[in-house]
Amino acid sequence: MVKVKDVMIKEVITIDEGESVAKACEIMGEKHIGSLIVLRQGKPIGIFTERDLLSKIIPKRLKLDEVKIKDYMSTPLTVISSEFDLKEAARIMSQLKIRRLPVIEGEKLVGILTSADIIHALAKAPLEF
Repeated sequence: MVKVKDVMIKEVITIDEGESVAKACEIMGEKHIGSLIVLRQGKPIGIFTERDLLSKIIPKRLKLDEVKIKDYMSTPLTVISSEFDLKEAARIMSQLKIRRLPVIEGEKLVGILTSADIIHALAKAPLEF
């Protein structure tokens, strides 16, 4: 049985809720990633994704350097434990129609699981019929 901890990304890129959307876009562009976990006093409280940018900010023609992440992030944050079965994590993501699941142990952010991680894990697994 493959667990979330076996395939998750351990280096999670974060941003403080008070930062501007422009800063978030800069980080996402530099790191070639589609999301950032949003922190309040070091604790994860939300996620800001490229979808948030495209659906909540761009259509309103807001100035990216004037709007804050906290006002446009997606909440509540759905999280998962690193000990969860990967199939169960995939089921949760499918049901909730989300592509990223932050991985939490206690209150500590230890990783992130993306739909791409699941696809890569499946591609390496032997086929079962």
